[in-house]
Amino acid sequence: MRVCFYCNLIEFKPKGNVLQFFILLRALDRKLAQLPPGERERYSFECVLPFRFRDGTGGFTFRHIRFHQADQPLEEIIRRDRRRPYDFIFIRGRNEAVKLLRMKRSLGSKLLYLAVQYNLHDPYIMRRLNYVFRHARVVFFQTEPNAERYRMYQLQKGTYSAQELARKIQVLPQFVEPLSGHSPARSSNDPLHLIQAGVIRPRYGLPVAVKAIKLIRKEFPQAKLRVLYPSIVGKYRKQAKKLLRTPGVVDHGQKSMWETKEMIVQSGIGLALLYDNTQDRNPSHSYLSRILECMGLGVPVLTTRTVGNIALLGANYPLFVEDARDIAFQYAKLSNPDYYQEMCRYVKERGMRFLADEAVKPFWAILQDEYNRGL
Repeated sequence: MRVCFYCNLIEFKPKGNVLQFFILLRALDRKLAQLPPGERERYSFECVLPFRFRDGTGGFTFRHIRFHQADQPLEEIIRRDRRRPYDFIFIRGRNEAVKLLRMKRSLGSKLLYLAVQYNLHDPYIMRRLNYVFRHARVVFFQTEPNAERYRMYQLQKGTYSAQELARKIQVLPQFVEPLSGHSPARSSNDPLHLIQAGVIRPRYGLPVAVKAIKLIRKEFPQAKLRVLYPSIVGKYRKQAKKLLRTPGVVDHGQKSMWETKEMIVQSGIGLALLYDNTQDRNPSHSYLSRILECMGLGVPVLTTRTVGNIALLGANYPLFVEDARDIAFQYAKLSNPDYYQEMCRYVKERGMRFLADEAVKPFWAILQDEYNRGL
């Protein structure tokens, strides 16, 4: 089985889309390593990127996946397929998938496309997504709600049968790398801190988080809001920088994925707010990868009640919050050691299926099924 992976990444940065792509590849690399040598020889996994990836960058090492740098990645994929045909071409990115199909329509029978987001109210986006869906072999969505929403959309259109949609629409969730080696631990005597990690955008509620830490520090003066981020959305930079200078807020800037994990454990309470007032409420059908990081580490996370988060944490998850007062109230509850440990166990149990080696199993099974099905 020959598979080529591609994601339109300009460079390696410790941010969501980059990390998710490399975590997937690393989980597959470990899966290949587990196979007996004779069986492993049947597989050839490659990755084409517009930049040169050096093994070990960001802590990602590979033994069984070969990386190729190309200034024109799609042209390189077509060239390599012509020289030695791939069985599957995995692409993350709608524009890239559209471009590949327009360059060589016949590659659709090999295309495994990861649809990150879409907007039912945007005709341009839906035309392109439907175009890719029509020609691709399998389309993956990152959450069950997003997959189900598209499945219902297509059923209402009546173009595909339910059986065809059940095969062609699959879920490939975001997932996280477990901490290897010695895991950091926090003492029950250490003060609990809030930690918010990821790109800073207006809809991610930094003002709410800052207001919350002000309320919390009235009763728990040692508490801090730690903020880690690879970047700030341009127009929001001035306001965000002002918020990051608030007393009780610690601006940590950019950290590696591994440093972020350690800081989440040492802080004790994750914070992942998502507010969306758009017509489609599209982000609300997803969730933030920082929630999965907390779950994988067994760290309670305060988050908003979105469709994606309900699917992730359960409708009765007790740590859903809406505003700063909710956050302060839940912080006070979590300062009870028994309740804190109860929440640690809950999120860790829910997060097991999103650890990379576990989460990649369904994807591996789909590869096998589609390969056995043939072209």
